Amino acid sequence: MRRRIMSTRRAWAVFSSGMLLAGLAMGTTFAPRESEPGLVQRRAAPLGLARVKLSGKWGYIDRTGRIVINPQFEEAGDFSEGLARVKTGGKWGYIDRTGRFLINPQFEEAGDFSQGLARVKLGGKWGYVDRRGELAISPQFSEASDFSRSL
Repeated sequence: MRRRIMSTRRAWAVFSSGMLLAGLAMGTTFAPRESEPGLVQRRAAPLGLARVKLSGKWGYIDRTGRIVINPQFEEAGDFSEGLARVKTGGKWGYIDRTGRFLINPQFEEAGDFSQGLARVKLGGKWGYVDRRGELAISPQFSEASDFSRSL
């Protein structure tokens, strides 16, 4: 069940993966009834999970609006290839859809997984980590992008 938080003339809505996300240009208009007003992501919801920010922390809700990963992260990304990047204690790591860390927080910055690798920053340099948390390409670059079409 959802409740209306505020009205606006500039609303938006996205329907993806069985989830309807609605919001304003400056904030969210709807939130799960059992929660306080929060900010819900405005993109598609991979794995049927959407990011939600409550009381200043990020977590994830399912298609019904039920919180499935408690808001506990300073920042959070979308799920990509089954993992989501999250920031806790000032460091980035990767969780699975249950909220369990598969790659412990250790990175200064991190990107989404693409073609089995994610860009990560360590010691001021960018490299790439695989899904096991092993460095596939050691940090050596001043800039890095996500892989796209094997590039």
